[in-house]
Amino acid sequence: MPLRHVALSTLALAALIAGHVHAEGYALRTVQPGDTLGGIASLYGLPVDALLQANQTTSALVHPGDTIRIPLGEATGGRADPAPEPPPGFGRHVLAAGETISGVTERYGIALDDLVGANPDLSSLDRLPVGVELLIPPGPGLLVTWSYDLDLRALLAEHQADPVEVLRANRIHSPGDLQPGMLVWLPGVEPTTALERLARVREMENRYVWPVHGRITSYYGRRNLGMGTSNFHRGIDVAAPTGTPIVASRSGTVSFAGWSGSYGYLVRVRHAGGDETWYAHQSQILVSVGEYVSQNEIIGRVGSTGLSTGPHIHFEIRRNGTALDPLGELN
Repeated sequence: MPLRHVALSTLALAALIAGHVHAEGYALRTVQPGDTLGGIASLYGLPVDALLQANQTTSALVHPGDTIRIPLGEATGGRADPAPEPPPGFGRHVLAAGETISGVTERYGIALDDLVGANPDLSSLDRLPVGVELLIPPGPGLLVTWSYDLDLRALLAEHQADPVEVLRANRIHSPGDLQPGMLVWLPGVEPTTALERLARVREMENRYVWPVHGRITSYYGRRNLGMGTSNFHRGIDVAAPTGTPIVASRSGTVSFAGWSGSYGYLVRVRHAGGDETWYAHQSQILVSVGEYVSQNEIIGRVGSTGLSTGPHIHFEIRRNGTALDPLGELN
């Protein structure tokens, strides 16, 4: 049975007093499949311009999973309910301008998994808007929202949670203490589903990452080789010391790993949708054909094999067999 986690999209960031919302308040809404900005504006009785202004953007394009601000002071339609209180021992943190998730975890001395467990419906780990309220947990675990169709015994068995620890953490003394909408903390339970979803979100947000950081010594496009000759460079060259780790720019399956003429030791990785990334001139290959590699996983080391004048990586992105300018794709 799927768990209904606390949704950050319904966290009201302004006080709701007798049904009246202060003009400066706003709530957060997570975009669902089929949503459009115009449709959301209509639902809340707002002009589209008000949503654009509240979200500091000029683009009306939204995607499922995006989090947008609803300026409640102007809204006459839908209403965001106050967030339920977390179990004892939890803190709160409102994300400020310039703050990152890693900064928050460092500040409170908790692991990323712990933060995700307390906020399993986070829309992103890297692109959260300013003003999002994060729950700070007392330790590792998973926070779920109680509903009538959940069974406590089945819930504990599914997650192999310690019944005594769960009852103590939530100060539950009898079945009557469990009310719909109540947040229930499962200490020690790993938020596997949320972590896997956020990993997929992160890869889509950061579709291609730099395989090596260094100085670009040759760009994509036609280049002059001297003596009146030129050729077309199908990627970028990034200089780095011999032995520097090379990471997979995106998750995928290794389609080639070995010697390839002027490319020297080369690794090619095929990604979902058919794109391929090429990593050439390696001094050492650390993966094999058929192996699945995750984004940022080390696949080899910088070298100067093949046709090369010094240690660097030649990096290509190919789509339908055609090389693209990597600088247009990298984050």
